[in-house]
Amino acid sequence: MLQSLLTPFHDWLVELRRTFHQYPELAYQEMKTAAVIASVLDELKVPYHSGVGGTGLIAALAAARPGPTRALRGDMDALPIEELTRVPYKSRHPGKMHACGHDGHITLLLGAIRWLLEQDWPKNGRGRVLFIFQPAEEGGAGAAAMLESGLFKGEKIDAIFAAHMHPELPAGAIELARGVSNASSAAFHLRLTGTGGHGAHPHLCADPIVAGAHWVTAMQSIVSRNVSPLESAVITVGRFQAGVASNVIPQEAVLDGTIRTLGEATRALIVERLGELTASLDNSHRVSGELTVNAGYPVLVNDDAMVEFCRREAEKLLGASAVKIGAPRMGAEDFAFFLQRYPGVLIRLGCHHPEAGYLHGLHSPYFDFDERALDVGVRLFGRLLTEAVPGS
Repeated sequence: MLQSLLTPFHDWLVELRRTFHQYPELAYQEMKTAAVIASVLDELKVPYHSGVGGTGLIAALAAARPGPTRALRGDMDALPIEELTRVPYKSRHPGKMHACGHDGHITLLLGAIRWLLEQDWPKNGRGRVLFIFQPAEEGGAGAAAMLESGLFKGEKIDAIFAAHMHPELPAGAIELARGVSNASSAAFHLRLTGTGGHGAHPHLCADPIVAGAHWVTAMQSIVSRNVSPLESAVITVGRFQAGVASNVIPQEAVLDGTIRTLGEATRALIVERLGELTASLDNSHRVSGELTVNAGYPVLVNDDAMVEFCRREAEKLLGASAVKIGAPRMGAEDFAFFLQRYPGVLIRLGCHHPEAGYLHGLHSPYFDFDERALDVGVRLFGRLLTEAVPGS
C-alpha cells in the first residue's frame, strides 16, 4: 500500500527533508532553512514573501479560474536537543535537532507545490493556495507573529490545513480529532526566597528547597482534587534549581513549568490554586514566593466540517481502516492561532515504520520517521487542495 502512494519525486522529497534535518535552527533563527525554502520556490518559479513574522515565508499559487482560497501551514523550527540517532543525515548543529518532524512539515508544503505544478493545477484548477512556512512553533508563537505581520489583514481563507508527524501511527495512516484537538499551554515561573545559611544549622535558616519540594508535592493535588475528573489537565515542573554546595542552604530556589488544559475555565482554576499555594509558603515555611504565569497557546479547535472533509478525502486515498478519529492531545500547537481566524484542521500524519512499530516519540533525541510519510502527506494535501471544500 505504501509503495503505491510514492510520488514520482519521492527521492527529491527525501533529499529536501534530509537537508533540513542536517541544519536545524531554533525559533526565529531559521535563516538557512528559509534560504533553502526560498531557493526551491525560485526553482519552481513560485512567488513568495519572505521575512514574514521574523523568518517566515508565504508562497502563493493562483489558478486561471476563480474559486476558494486555501492554505497549508508548515512550521520550520527545531528544538534545543542533542541528536542521538546514527543516521547519516543527523544534525550537524550541536545541541539542535529536528525532533518534532518540522523538517518533514516544510518538505510537505514544497512537495504539495510541486504536485500542483506537475498536475498543471494553475491552468486547470480553481482559486488560490497559500503556503505558509512558519517560524517559531516551539514556544515562540510564530503563528501569531505571522498573523500580526499585516499580510493577512482582510485575507479571506476558506480552508487551512496543517499536518503534524504522529509517531504513534504507522506511515500510511492518519488521525483526526473532532472539535478540540490540542490543549492550551501556559508557562509558570516561581522564585522562592528564604534565608540561607549553613547546612548544619537549618533551624537558623528558612530553606527554599524544602519549601519548593513541598510546593511541587502539594501541586499534584490540584489536578487530582480540584479539577473535575471529567476535565483534562497537566501541571509539570520541568526545572528546579537551587544551591551551589552540599553544605549550604541557599537563599533562593527557582522553578519553571507548564500548564496544559482543554478549557479556559480549568486553566484559570489551576492558576488561582497555584497562587494560593505559593502564598501559603510564607506561613508554613517562612519563605516568600513570587509566581508569574505567562499564557502560551490557546486550545486548538478543528472545524467539524473540515474534519469530515478530510476524513472523506483521506479514506478515498488511504482506505477507511487507515483513517482514525482520535481524542484530544495535551500537547499545545500554535496552529491554534490560525484556526481561531480561519476554518481548518490539524492532521496527525502517521510516520513510524510499519515493519518496526512505534519506537520513539516526539521530542526524543532518537526521533526519526519513515520518509514514505512525506509522499502520503503530499498526496493527501493534493486532494484537499483540489477537491471542493465545504462552503466553496
